[in-house]
Amino acid sequence: MYHIIVNPIAGKGRNLIKLPLLTRLFDAHKLQYEVMITESIMDAYAKANAVCLTGSSGIIGIGGDGTIQEIVAGMAAAFPAKVAVPLGIFPGGSGNDFVMTLAGGKAQALARYKEKNLQASVADFFAAIQTNRTTCVDIVTANGMAFLNIGNVGLDARVVRNAVALKPRYGRYAYLAAVYKSIAKHVNMPLKVEIDGKQREGEFTLVAACNGQYYGGGLHISPESSLTDGKINLCLVEAMSRPKTMTIFPSLVVGQHHRLGAVSFTKCEEVCLTLSRGVESLSLDGNLYEVKGQDGRSFPPEERRFLSPHKLPGADKGEMRFKIMPQAIDIFL
Repeated sequence: MYHIIVNPIAGKGRNLIKLPLLTRLFDAHKLQYEVMITESIMDAYAKANAVCLTGSSGIIGIGGDGTIQEIVAGMAAAFPAKVAVPLGIFPGGSGNDFVMTLAGGKAQALARYKEKNLQASVADFFAAIQTNRTTCVDIVTANGMAFLNIGNVGLDARVVRNAVALKPRYGRYAYLAAVYKSIAKHVNMPLKVEIDGKQREGEFTLVAACNGQYYGGGLHISPESSLTDGKINLCLVEAMSRPKTMTIFPSLVVGQHHRLGAVSFTKCEEVCLTLSRGVESLSLDGNLYEVKGQDGRSFPPEERRFLSPHKLPGADKGEMRFKIMPQAIDIFL
């Protein structure tokens, strides 16, 4: 029995159009399946967790990066010994960044999953499931919560949070409006950083723990990341002034951010960040979690509604601990 978990909201509802194209192939080949529609934040987590505990031939996620993060986290929580159920990812969000790395690059992913080639894309995706064509990739955890792509905190995570808040007002221009708002209110984060046991302390603009290469709808944040090397590629951006932060996003678009003096990369297996004051949103593949500094501040209620209701252990003490899981996951490809 295969289990298809669908987020009906992601991709402006287009996922419900894709679903019948896939289920028709399951029917034609007499493969048993169950469709599970998510209804709320963390519902994909709960559904994937329950399915793995009872058994499945494979879970297929139809949604964006955030939906897939919830599914993977639910799967990983069900299997502390190993992730025993394969995962199929049919991207249906606005960014779909993880599959860009999985497919071998942004251009390859856009070609494979483009809307005008949807029927062929579904057929190729189904062929991978039918023939059990998989690739094995690393899983990263943040305070025990599993994710596949990128965990980030600081300026870029604030942009994500502001974009969600501004979307009803600005629509497709919400991300651009969020960039300007985030830069206008930018303050650097006071962090203690421990990388594979080596410690440093200072002020930082953003930190990204990367397993995949892309985020923010195709920004090539970490070109050297590999899904199979058992390493996190840590991007550290040291303290920048508000005017200088305006260079980050344009440089990301053209892939030249590594030339900025404040930017550095380190390959590692474990990273611990400790926020000494303030409050930040930690983004795991686009899903937002509250992290309180040691002064105990929280987001106001009007901002907290955009965060996941799941509380990460240690996040109320400012701790963000990223680790490569000893287990990997098979993904249909």
